[in-house]
Amino acid sequence: MRKRFGDKEVECRNCHKKVKPLIKLNRAKSDFIGGRYTGTDKKYWLICPYCKSVIGAK
Repeated sequence: MRKRFGDKEVECRNCHKKVKPLIKLNRAKSDFIGGRYTGTDKKYWLICPYCKSVIGAK
């Protein structure tokens, strides 16, 4: 599986480096309760590649 990176450089709050964040799918969806997930409202996390902390959501 190939890693996906964001297109904008963002400063990480923890390590204070200018990075292009990793984009990962948010598997913990708060609005999914029972039934099947349709996939229409996917949310992604922006993760710092150095300290692995969550920078934001997309």
